[in-house]
Formats: sequence, C-alpha cells, structure tokens
Amino acid sequence: MEEKWPTDFPGANWLGDEEDRAVLDVLHNGSLFRYYGPGEPTYVQALEAAAREFYGVKCAQAVNSGTGALIIALRALGLGPGCEVIIPAFMWVATVGAVVQVNAIPVICEVDDSFSMDARDLEKKVTPRTKLIIAVHMAGAPCDMEAVMAVADGHGIPVLEDCAQANGGRFRGKKLGAFGTVGIFSFQLNKNATAGEGGLLVTDDEALHDRINAAHDLGIHWIDGVPKALPGAMLWGGGRRMSELCGAVASVQLKKLPSIVEHMRASKARIKAMLAGTPGLGFRRLNDPEGDTGAFLILTLEDEARAVAAAERMRDGGLDGAIRVADYHLHIYFNVAALVNKVPLSPAGNPWSLPENAESAYDYSKGACPASDALFARSILVSIPSRLTEAQERRMADIIRSAVAP
Repeated sequence: MEEKWPTDFPGANWLGDEEDRAVLDVLHNGSLFRYYGPGEPTYVQALEAAAREFYGVKCAQAVNSGTGALIIALRALGLGPGCEVIIPAFMWVATVGAVVQVNAIPVICEVDDSFSMDARDLEKKVTPRTKLIIAVHMAGAPCDMEAVMAVADGHGIPVLEDCAQANGGRFRGKKLGAFGTVGIFSFQLNKNATAGEGGLLVTDDEALHDRINAAHDLGIHWIDGVPKALPGAMLWGGGRRMSELCGAVASVQLKKLPSIVEHMRASKARIKAMLAGTPGLGFRRLNDPEGDTGAFLILTLEDEARAVAAAERMRDGGLDGAIRVADYHLHIYFNVAALVNKVPLSPAGNPWSLPENAESAYDYSKGACPASDALFARSILVSIPSRLTEAQERRMADIIRSAVAP
C-alpha cells in the first residue's frame, strides 16, 4: 500500500499531544487574553522569552499575524508619506501591502539567481527618499545578508528582515531575523512553525521595541500587565495582540522548529543528490546551504516553454504544489494587481497621489525587473513536505526527472 503523502504545511505535520495539552491548559485556566484574566496568562510571555533566546536577540514581541508584524514594524520605524521602501521582486503581497498601508512608496528590486534581493540592483535603487530596505528570505532560504547590510550600512538605511518563509534559517551561523534593525516571522498555517495564525517581531533595539509594543496594541506600552505611556513611544495602536491560545501552540512549535527544519533540509539534500546530473536541470543558488530551511526546491530550466511543460507534468505525476515561479500568484510583483494598478487606500488616491510622494513615480507592471522576469519564467518551485519518507523522496525525484526530460 502506498504511503499517504504528507501535506505541504510544514509545522502542521508535527502537531501533536504537546500542542493539545498547551491549548487545554489555556482553556482550563480561563485566561485567553495575553495580559490578564481569571488565571495568570503565561504562554505568549513564554513564547517571547523563548524567541529572545532562540533568535539571539534582546527583544521580542508576539502579535496576531505576520502581516500585522510588518505593518507594526513600519509604523514603529516612522515610515510614512515621502518615504520609499525597497523590496525584492519575489516576495509576498503582505510585504508590499504593508508599505502602502503606511502611505509610503514601494520600490521593486531585482533578484539574482538565489531568488533573493540582488545587492547590485539594490544599490542602484537607493534614492534620498529611501528610508527602509526589506530583505525577504523567500522560499525557505536566506538572502546574502552580508551584501544587503553592506549597501544599507553604506547609506545609513535600516533593514527589516521578512523571515516569514524561512523561520529557523541561518546565514553564516547567525539566525535569520537577527541581522537587520528588526526581523518579522509568521506562524500562519503554511509556515515552518505554525499556530494557524500569529506573528513575531525581534530586535536588539530596546527603544524600537518600546515603539513596537505601543504600535501593536493601544499606542502605549504594556509594562507588567499595565498600559503605561513612555517618552518616545506614544503611537496609534493597532489592536494586534497575540491570544494565549495562539501563543500556546506557537510556543510548542518553536521548540519543534529545529527538528522540522532538519527533516526538510535532509529530504531536500537527498532529492537534489538524486537529481544531480539530470540534463537541462539546474538549481537555485543558495547563499548559505547550511542555513537553508529546506522548505522548497527551486528548479531552473533552459527556457520558459520547458518550464511550463515540466510544471504541468509534475502536477500530473502527483506533485500538486509544483508551480512555475512566474505563476506563483501573489509572490511575484507583476501578479499583484493592486500594485500594478496602483490601487489607492482611499478615494483621495493615497499613497500614490500624495504631494510628498510626487517624486516617487514607479511602474510595477511586468518588465519593471527584466532580469527577475526572465528567471521566473523558466523556473519551477516545488515544496518539500516536512514528513517525507525516503521512499517518497525517491518518488519525488523520479517525478521531477521524468517531467524535465526532453
């Protein structure tokens, strides 16, 4: 009998008794709100403490989603009209959406053959209006943070690391999220560690953390379960607290994250070894193979026509999640209709029509990043389920090898 194929939801494949017990503990305690209740809430606070240790940072703030984490970070950093934010052509709609939500202007940067921000194009895209760089660790693998930070530091620009798709990854031994001014993570269902929803911000800047804490909820800082106004940290809050139920699951999943990542990395390495030498087949370049979380395999083919045909054959063969990167929905800049059409936040036309943004006139339609477009057209993304058996790994390799054959 053929083994059941594991789902493409990495953390969900590892849900078990530990999460059950944690959730039931919250329910029995009666304190579903993170800051107070009939009993003492402990799980979100414990998640933040564990995150500080896991990522090697001074401060951590749990929130209700990765999207919320992005918006909170931008608000805490003071982004607004007149600001430009550089993001890569390969990202998620929430990344660019967060920029628009604060009435700033997104600037799209090319990616290189690692499918992450091309530091050479990044340098070209910097203007006097550039106030933030968002480095997105897409499809499980790290950006070249040394190159990105060199550009950012050279211009005195802060960096936000979007680690939503690469939780548990590293670059040259250091955890992703700990390089820039602030890092964000997601616990949404598709992620390496999941609570169904949830987000996290990490930083070494304690003053910035005060602003993050204020922005995430009431506009002032929670201290020992009591809201207090701190100088320099009074904002309009977003009501984006993480619940104790979410914190209970996320705190357990964070403990499991190293095992989840190691399983995916090992599966990916074995699959790549089986595919090595396949005519006409290449692989995404990894900036740090040891820091890859293994969640995705990106294949490169000789041309667009072969990629279109191969992706279809992979799906017909049973790899339902195989998709040509150019068709990867809201992960590609020119597939985000609201961006291409510059859909405003309100009838006033903001942010595009604001006088502060008059000098930031950019085109987001296909062709804005031609090198990335060409790469996306001939590449295929395949997810690596987090509970593959070695027999299933061989089956994956066989399906891919057959699909890319001339």
